[in-house]
Amino acid sequence: MKWTIQFKMVVLFSVIVFIGFSALLILSNKVAQENMYREVREDMVQSKKNLDIALNQYFLIHNKRISKDSLEAGSRELEEQIGSAVGGKITLYRPDASMYGSSTSEGKLVKHTEIEDLREAMQSRIAYTTKVDQGRVVASLSFPIQSDQQLVGIVQLEKDYTDLYRRNMRFQDTIKLFAATIFVFVFIASIFISRKITQPIRVLTKRSAEVAQGSLNADIQIATKDEIGELAASFTVMIDRVREQIDVIERERDEVKQVQARSKVFFDNVTHELKTPLTTILGYAQILRDNGFTDPDFFDKGMNYIIKESRRLNTMVADILEVSVSSAVIENYRFARVDVSEVIREACEDMSIKAGKYNIGIHYELEEELYVRGDRDKLKEVFLNVLDNSVKYSDVNSIIEVQSSREEQSIAIMIRDQGEGIGAEALNHVFEPFYQDKGMNRVEKGSAGLGLSIVKNIVERHGGTVEMKSIMREGTQVHIRLPGDRNT
Repeated sequence: MKWTIQFKMVVLFSVIVFIGFSALLILSNKVAQENMYREVREDMVQSKKNLDIALNQYFLIHNKRISKDSLEAGSRELEEQIGSAVGGKITLYRPDASMYGSSTSEGKLVKHTEIEDLREAMQSRIAYTTKVDQGRVVASLSFPIQSDQQLVGIVQLEKDYTDLYRRNMRFQDTIKLFAATIFVFVFIASIFISRKITQPIRVLTKRSAEVAQGSLNADIQIATKDEIGELAASFTVMIDRVREQIDVIERERDEVKQVQARSKVFFDNVTHELKTPLTTILGYAQILRDNGFTDPDFFDKGMNYIIKESRRLNTMVADILEVSVSSAVIENYRFARVDVSEVIREACEDMSIKAGKYNIGIHYELEEELYVRGDRDKLKEVFLNVLDNSVKYSDVNSIIEVQSSREEQSIAIMIRDQGEGIGAEALNHVFEPFYQDKGMNRVEKGSAGLGLSIVKNIVERHGGTVEMKSIMREGTQVHIRLPGDRNT
């Protein structure tokens, strides 16, 4: 659970006020009860004096002597006159706690002797008790009546102090209502005050989070002239400094990225394009070394390919040297009238040696005299790259089919293998530089994922399009379409 500063302040204020008002209520309740019981005690003392006077007056007026007989005979009258004089209910008891004017009853005796002040009076002592029951307060005063040092009776006075009790409760309710009102007011005020105090902190926290997420456009509007205001001003200055430094870093980063990208593209293109003719030269050289001069026709063919690829390699190196001087990517194209079928045939024969290592056959059906305007070496690089990928991803002991044909004003080339196939997601990225489908098996490792990117760039430079289609566990098709030469 997050304990915010505002929450802590509100809780602290509320707890302090609650404890303070609770103590006040407890103290006021105690004081009010003490006052009530003091008033009852004082009234009981005064009532005792009045009872003594009223009792003596009664016997003087009636010229009677205090005795059990006189009490028995005039108990009812005595209770009424004395009760009206002191303003309470008077009850006369015999020394054994049975009521005068009634027969002795064991049940009543037991019941009356349960009253504490009555038991005290039976011991010739004056006592009173206060009883609170269901909102009513009744005080009971009992004292002995003696004659010739003998206990002849007990007088019990009962007075109702419910009004006094209710006034006390109304006062307590008023105090409680006042305390609750003040508590609510302080609670609400503490929320507003703590919110006002913590608002700048929340703004700083929010802006800090935005800065942590990379947003340096945080606008901090805190005008308080205190420590928080100074912190906000310092924070704003810091953001401005960071923004300036990041702008400088981003400019330098972009420049470095551009240089690195150009260098990377240059290096990868050079590496990839040098690898293909070297592979052909190495393949024919190894075969010639192993077979020697036993097959003159193949020897002549191999030497021709070695010479041809060496010349192409020499031209490529010359282009690389020229590009390296100008620090630009290789973009030197020598456009001429080229027979595409002848270039495809050469590429198929060149790759047949590599495909033969995996018992993969390359079958081609080519329509003759399909001319385009293009760079012969670049176009051969396209077909070599596509065939090279087909060999890599084809199953062992499979066939790669190559077809070329004329379609209206275009030349269509289709290369189909019998490999594992490419997933739909991978098809969206196969022509991106350095992309490799990590989930695919291949018969040959080591591809940098640049071949199809080069293919796409060369084909588009010739005004054509390249598209790849694939069905999982059936194979992949590459469709290349080039504009035909208008002179054909």
